[in-house]
Amino acid sequence: MSLSNEIINKKGYAILPINNMAKFNKLRNQFIKRMNISDSKKNINILRRNLAKMNKSEINKCMVNLLTFTEASNLMIESCSDIVSELSGNKIFVQRRAATIFNLPGKDQRRQWPHYELMSGISPFTFVLWAPFHDLDDDGGVFYLNQDQSNEYIKREQEQGLVNSPLILNELFNHQPPKLKFGEVIVFNPFILHGNISFNSNLARVACSVRFQSAKQPLMQKNTDFFKFYKFN
Repeated sequence: MSLSNEIINKKGYAILPINNMAKFNKLRNQFIKRMNISDSKKNINILRRNLAKMNKSEINKCMVNLLTFTEASNLMIESCSDIVSELSGNKIFVQRRAATIFNLPGKDQRRQWPHYELMSGISPFTFVLWAPFHDLDDDGGVFYLNQDQSNEYIKREQEQGLVNSPLILNELFNHQPPKLKFGEVIVFNPFILHGNISFNSNLARVACSVRFQSAKQPLMQKNTDFFKFYKFN
């Protein structure tokens, strides 16, 4: 079965190996450097431990440090060039600023609410890459419902004339996040419902995600202010 058929018509997502680890290691190392935390400059787990201890003000300062990390999008796409080109060809639109994400352990910490990407105004031709900067050996990952399960929630919302409603936001999802290894990426379509649950750990979760689509397909609300053109050599 082809990847495009799996992502578009079947399960809706897949976990795959990153094909260019040199690029992905460069992405991770540049992220660690830009975080500018003195004793974390070469070790992702030390950085994760420091993040888990930070207050909201310190976290916000770290997020500001990442605003100039504009090369993250290209590095993420180039890390997964085989996946991207198979799904969208060699001429694509890619998110200008890849989202470098860290989630903190504990019930009161910032977490990703259940949602599907189409809620945010991207086109139905968009795909998402999400990859952790470390092994996911606890419950600190992201859960994904398959396409059939996701469509049931979308239909229920549609019947009630709702979008991004309490039907989804207040649902207690018990799906366990997949245990990705460093060097693996999950790719999914914009109809897949996903989010993360609270987790207990001494370490924060750190990952990078980026959105892309074929340049042959139309953009929607997320236009060229959000996307840029990219061509593989």
